[in-house]
Amino acid sequence: MPYTKRSAHYGSPKQLIEYILDEKNIGEKVAVASSLNCNVDTALYEMLDVQKKYEMQGNRVAYHIIQSFALTDKITPEQANEIARKLCKELYPDFQCVIATHCDRGHLHNHICLNAINMNGKKLEDRLANYKEGLYGLSEISDKISSEYGCYIMPKRIFSKVKDKNYYYQYKKQTYKEKIKSTINDLLPKCNTLDELLDELSILGYEVKRGKHIAVKITGMERFMRIDTISNEFSTDNLYNYFKNINNLKILGLKTTENEFNSKIYYKALESKEAIEKSQLSTENKIYTEYQKTKYQEVKRYYQLKQQLEYLDKYNIRSFNDVDCEIQSMRNQIKSRNIALKKFKTSVQKIIENTEKAHDFINLYELYENAMYFKEQDSDYILPKEVEIFLNIKKELGFNSVDDAKLYIKKTCDERIKLNQLKKEILDMQRELNHLDTIKEEKLSNSNLFIHNIKFGSNRIEYSLSDDDNFCINLPYTKEKIHIPKKYVAYNEKNKFYTLYLVDDKEYELFNEKNEKMKNIKGIELEKYVLEKKKEIDSLYASINIA
Repeated sequence: MPYTKRSAHYGSPKQLIEYILDEKNIGEKVAVASSLNCNVDTALYEMLDVQKKYEMQGNRVAYHIIQSFALTDKITPEQANEIARKLCKELYPDFQCVIATHCDRGHLHNHICLNAINMNGKKLEDRLANYKEGLYGLSEISDKISSEYGCYIMPKRIFSKVKDKNYYYQYKKQTYKEKIKSTINDLLPKCNTLDELLDELSILGYEVKRGKHIAVKITGMERFMRIDTISNEFSTDNLYNYFKNINNLKILGLKTTENEFNSKIYYKALESKEAIEKSQLSTENKIYTEYQKTKYQEVKRYYQLKQQLEYLDKYNIRSFNDVDCEIQSMRNQIKSRNIALKKFKTSVQKIIENTEKAHDFINLYELYENAMYFKEQDSDYILPKEVEIFLNIKKELGFNSVDDAKLYIKKTCDERIKLNQLKKEILDMQRELNHLDTIKEEKLSNSNLFIHNIKFGSNRIEYSLSDDDNFCINLPYTKEKIHIPKKYVAYNEKNKFYTLYLVDDKEYELFNEKNEKMKNIKGIELEKYVLEKKKEIDSLYASINIA
C-alpha cells in the first residue's frame, strides 16, 4: 500500500532518534539512514536548536512516522529510503527529518523522526482538515510515490455503513466500475466510431443500452450502470467528440457486389467511402472542427451501409418479400433464444454467482495477505472492509487457497461459455434485425405505392389479437383498432417507434374497442383521422396548461 502511521512523540526527540538510528544493529536493523534539512549525526542538536530559537511551547516535540512495505514489494533498502525522503520533501519541505530504513522482521520499513516545528518557527498542523500536513496527505502521497517504484497499492474503496454489515454489494459495485472503465479504455483506440465501441462491448458479453445516456450490464450485475457515472470522459458527448477527432482512419472496403435489390445502398456506400478518403487527403495534418464533425457522421453512415450490404448477402436477400420474411424469421428466433437464455440463466444462477465470488477471492487474496501482515506489525492497524468480504467468501465456498478458487472456475467454464454464447447470439441477431428493419423502412418509404403513414409506439400493438401474418394495432390518439399485414409495418430501432404504411385509395377495416368492425376507411382518410385526433388532444393539453 504501503501502510503508514504517524504518532506524536513527547518529552525530547532524543529517545526517538536513538531508537530509529540504533547503531548497535547496523547491517541487521538499520540498512540505510538519511536526513532532510539536517545532518544524520547531529540531527538531535539541530532540532533542539530550532525548538529553542522559536521558544516552542508544549511537550509535543516530534512525530514518529512509520512506512511499512508489503512483503511482495520488490525494492531495495536504498529505494525504500529514497521513497521516504521524497515523501518528506513533498509533505514537510521546511521541517527537519531523520529517515532510517530497517530490514528486521523480514521486511523493509521506514522510521522517520519529524521535528514538530519547522525552520521558520511554524508547528506542524496535525489535523485531518489540513490535506498536506494531516494524515490523509501522508497516506495519499506515500501511495503516489511508492507506486512509481512498483509497490503494491491497496485499492481505496468507500464503504457506507449497512445494518447487516454485508459489504459485498458495495464492493461489487465499485469493482464493476473498475472493470468497465478498464475495458472501455482498452477498446477506445481500436474503434473508429461510437457504434463500433458499443458493438465491441456487446461482443465481450456486455448488455448495452444506447441513447443519450449509455448504460451497460455484465454477468453478475443486478442493474444497468450508466458509463458517464464511471467517468465524465464516457459521456455520450465526450465519446462523440473523441471519435470525431480521430485522424487518418483506415476505411475497410466493400465485400459485396451490386445487384438490382441492393443497388441504392451499394452506390450510397461507394459515394460515402470516396468522400471520406478524399476529405482525408485534402485535410491531411490539419484540424477543422466542422470537418471532423462531418467526417465522423460520414464514417458512421458508411459502416452502417456496409453492414446492411453484408447482411443482404448473408441471407441471400434479393427482394422486399425476402427482407420481410427474414425479419419475421429473425424475430421468432430471437424470441425462442430469449426463452432459452432465461431458462438456462435460472438453472446456472448459483454457479454464476459462485464463480463471480471465486474471481473476487482471487482478486482480494493479495490485499488480504498484506492487510493481515500489517495487522501483525501494528495491532492498531484497522483492517479494510475487503478483508471481511474475503473471509465471508472463504467461509461460504470453503476455499483455502487461490488454487481452490481457480479449480472451481475451471470446473464451471462450460456453463459460463454457453451463457455468453447465448447472449452473443441474441445480440448479433438483434443487430442484424435492426439493419434489416432499416432496409425495410427505406424500401417502404421510397415506394410510390405507400404515400401515407402513421407512426406509433410498441405499446399500441395488441399481441393477443395479432397472428403470424397480421398486427392488431390500437391507432394512436384514438380508441379504434386496425388489422394490417406485418409486411406493411416497419420498426425504427433508433427512434423506438413503428411506422404503418398505407395505400392512398385502399380500404381498411376499422374496429372498435371490443374488436367489432365499425366501417371501411381509405388510407388517406385513415391518416387524416389520426392526425385530427392528435390535434384535438394537443389542443386539450394546451388549454389545461393555460388554465
